[in-house]
Amino acid sequence: MQELRLGDQVVRYDRDATVTAYAILKCGDADRCGCVYCRNFAAQRTSAYPLEFLSLLDQLGIDVGKEGEVFDMAGPFDLTSRPVGGWFYFVGEFVEAGERLIQSGEFRYWFQPKFPRPPACFGERVVAVEFSTVIPWLLKESAG
Repeated sequence: MQELRLGDQVVRYDRDATVTAYAILKCGDADRCGCVYCRNFAAQRTSAYPLEFLSLLDQLGIDVGKEGEVFDMAGPFDLTSRPVGGWFYFVGEFVEAGERLIQSGEFRYWFQPKFPRPPACFGERVVAVEFSTVIPWLLKESAG
């Protein structure tokens, strides 16, 4: 395993094992769910992430098209944009949990020690990288 520092958080990760786990998965959460919010996210998932986040996902061995979870944040919002969040799993373990998040404009991300149980292909030692951001509403149908 290799070690990685993100802000005040430190993890160990196994890139090869993570790549192998993602090869087993058919699709990400937004594609599995298919609700209007997830479809809006899926329509722009790669453009929603800043380059440094995409680089982090690649370093960890994460398939950017296969998020473990995506969620639309509840509340009254502007009809042209939506706050969303989600996370990706990777094979690894925490060395230092820390508290700080990394921010790039509206986009925030951090390592998360608590999350719903990932698919079995990730094994027993799993960490998540969580994100939150605001994305435009692209679909012709209303967000409701």
